[in-house]
Amino acid sequence: MADDQTLVPAASEEPQERQLDLPDVLSRLLPWGKAVTNVEYRALYARALDPEACPSPDTDLPMVRAAIDPAAGRRDEPERDLAGLVDEACRWAAERRQGFRSVLDSPHRASGLRCVLGNCAPLALSAGAWLQWLSSAGNAESELTLTLLRLYSSDLGVGYPLADRGSAYRAVLRAHRFKDEAPGPRLAASDQVESFSFRLPAVLLTMSRLPDRFRLELVGADLCLRAVGVLPPLAALAPGDLPVPVDAFDLGRARTPDEPVPLDLALAAAQALVDRGDGDRVRHGFRWAAEELALWCDALERETRLATHPDYPVWRLIWNRARQASVYHGQFPLEGRPLAEWFADVDAGPSGFLRALARSTLVRPGEPDRSPLVCGLIGEKGRMFRVFTEQEIALLRDWITHLPQEGSALGAGEDADERHRRLRVAQCSWHRSDTKIDAHPAHAPAAGDFGRPTARSAYRALLSRTEPPGLRQFAHRYVRRWLARSRFRMDKAERGLPARWDPDNGLRGWLAAEHDRHGAAWATHDTPLPSREELVESTLQLAPLILIDGGWLQGYTDYRLASSPAGHFLFQTYWDELGNGIWRQNHPKIYRDLLREMGVELPPTDSEEFAAWPGFDDRSFALPVFWLCMAKFPQTFAPEILGLNLAMELSGVGGSYRDAQVALRHHGFSTQFVDLHNTIDNVSTGHSAWAVDAIDTFLAEQPDLAGRRTTDAVWQRIRGGYRSLSPPQGLAAGVYGALTAEIGRR
Repeated sequence: MADDQTLVPAASEEPQERQLDLPDVLSRLLPWGKAVTNVEYRALYARALDPEACPSPDTDLPMVRAAIDPAAGRRDEPERDLAGLVDEACRWAAERRQGFRSVLDSPHRASGLRCVLGNCAPLALSAGAWLQWLSSAGNAESELTLTLLRLYSSDLGVGYPLADRGSAYRAVLRAHRFKDEAPGPRLAASDQVESFSFRLPAVLLTMSRLPDRFRLELVGADLCLRAVGVLPPLAALAPGDLPVPVDAFDLGRARTPDEPVPLDLALAAAQALVDRGDGDRVRHGFRWAAEELALWCDALERETRLATHPDYPVWRLIWNRARQASVYHGQFPLEGRPLAEWFADVDAGPSGFLRALARSTLVRPGEPDRSPLVCGLIGEKGRMFRVFTEQEIALLRDWITHLPQEGSALGAGEDADERHRRLRVAQCSWHRSDTKIDAHPAHAPAAGDFGRPTARSAYRALLSRTEPPGLRQFAHRYVRRWLARSRFRMDKAERGLPARWDPDNGLRGWLAAEHDRHGAAWATHDTPLPSREELVESTLQLAPLILIDGGWLQGYTDYRLASSPAGHFLFQTYWDELGNGIWRQNHPKIYRDLLREMGVELPPTDSEEFAAWPGFDDRSFALPVFWLCMAKFPQTFAPEILGLNLAMELSGVGGSYRDAQVALRHHGFSTQFVDLHNTIDNVSTGHSAWAVDAIDTFLAEQPDLAGRRTTDAVWQRIRGGYRSLSPPQGLAAGVYGALTAEIGRR
C-alpha cells in the first residue's frame, strides 16, 4: 500500500509496461511451494459453485489461506473504526469510477464496454453468495445470524424466482449477447473473461463453504463490498449501456422501499463482532477485500484501455482461433508465408500478422462491403461460411471500417508499434476456452471414517456446515436407509400422495382435499387432554427437532438453488422458519421460550451439553438427524426433500396444531408457537401451498425424454420423501430399508 493512510492502492496511470502482478502468477505460494496461477482460480471458482461439494483441505483451503494471509506482503495499518473504513472505501470507489470513465471515453468504446461487462460477470453473477452458508441449524437462534440472513435474503429477492442480484446482471449480459451468462463451467472456461477476474469471487465463494473458519473475514469483506456499492467499472458506464438502472447493482442499497438498508445491516453485523472482541479479523477481511478489489480494478482498467485499441478485438479473435486455424489454410499465401504459419506463430504478436492481413487482397481498408474477407470468404457461398458468429463478423467489419486510423494495423509511427507491443504482452495472460480447467483437484481429501455413531452422537456434528472426515459418507448412508424404509409397501399405505402426478392440474386440488380431511377428522374425534406432565414431556422430546426448525431445507440457502424457480419456495419457507431475520419471530427462539415457561432450561442447541442432555430419549434424535443428513444433498435428494417439505408443512394444519393449542391453553402455557404454524402453514398462501407449488414447478421442468417415464420416476421419489416424515416401523421395514439401501448403492 502506498502509505499508512491509504486503504487501497490508487488508480495507476497508463503503464509503460503491462504489469503482471495480478494477471499472471502471484507471488503467494501454497504450503507445498507451488505458485498459484489465475487459471487455478478459475477451477477453484467452478468447484465452489457446487452446493454439495466441501472444499478440499489439501488444495482449496491452502489457496484461500494464501490469498487472505495477513502476512502476505501487506503493510501494517493503524486500527480504525468501521465507519472510517466504510467512508474511505466509498471515496476510493468514486475515484476509480472516474478512472474507468476516462478509459471508456474512446472512439472504440464498444470493445472496452464488452471487456468491462464480461470481467464483472464472475463477481456480479454471484453478488451476495458469500453469505450463503453463514446460517445453519446450529446457530439459527443467533441474532447475528439472523441479521446476516436478512442481508442475504435481500440479495436473493426472497419470495420471487430468479430475483437475485446475479439474475439482474445476467439480464445485462443477455442484452449484450454474451453467451456465457451463468455461473458454471462455461463461464469458468470463457475466453471473454480474464483469469484475474475469477480470483476474488473464487476465494469468497470457497470461504462461504467454510463458514466456521472464515465467518469473521466474510463479514468484513461483505461490509467492504457493500460500502463500495456498485463495482467501479460498472458505475462508470453510461445509462444507455445497461437495460436496468445501475443502482440495481449497488450492494449497499435497499432493493425495495420496505426493506432495511443492506449497508446498515452489514455495518451492524460487523460492529457486533468487533464489540465481542473479534475486530482484528473483521477489519482484516475488510482490508483484504478492499485490496483485492483495487488489484482487480488495476488489472481490468489496463485491459479495458487495451480493449479500446482498434486492433484489440480482431487480434483477440485471431489469437483465440489460432490453434484450430493453423490446421487449415496451408495453401493460402500471405506475404510469402502460408496463412497456417501465421496462425501457428501468433505468439509473435499482432504487428506482422495484422499488417499483412490489412495489406492483403482480402481487405480493402475502410470498405468492409468490398472486402473479400467479409463479403466472399466468410459469406454465404464462401469456404469459411459459419466459421464466425454474427458478432465476430460485425467485429471484423468494424476493424476494416477503421483502417487505416491512427494506432491501427496500418497506422504508422512509434505509437502504433508501442500499442502492438502492449497487445503482445497482454496476450500472455489471455485464456483460451479449450484450456483444461481442473474442477476435481488431484489432492482430494481422504474420505476418513466417521464411524457408525448413534443418531444422538451424530447430531451435534451435523448442526454445523463444517464436515469432519467421513461425515458426508455417514450422512448419505443414513439418508439412503431411511428413504428405503420409507418406500416399504408404499403403494399399500392408507394415506400419502397420489400414485401419479397430474400435470394438467398439479397438486393444489389434492392439497385442498387433504386440508378438508384434516378438518373433518379433527371435528369428529375427541382427543383426550394430556396431563401437564405428559404435555411437558412431549414438548421436551420434540426439542431436538423443533429447535432446528427448517433444518431439512438448509441446503437450499445455496445461492443458485435459493433463487431457482422451484427452490425459491423452499428458501422462502426456511426464511420464515427462522423468523424472517427478526429474532422475536424466530421459531426456535419461540419454542425455547415455551420450554422455559414449562420450567425447562436447555443448553444451546449446538453445544455438547445439549446432545448429551439426560432428559432426551435417544429416539428423539432420529428424525432431526435424517433432516440434517438429507440437507447436505440438496441436489442429489431434491425430489425427496420436496416430498418431505410438503409432509412437514401440511402435517399439523387444521388438526394436530389445534389439539396442541387446546392442550397448551388448558395448562396455562403460551400458544404462540402452534398459532404461528397453523397460520403460516396454511394451504392457500402459506407454506403448504408453497410446498405443492415447488413440487409442481420442479416436475414441470423435468425433461420429457421418454414420454412420462422420467417425470413418473421423479414423482415416486417425491412420494417416498413425503412418507419419510413418518416411515413404517418394525423389523420388516428396517430389514427392507437396510437391504435395499445397500443394493441401491451398488
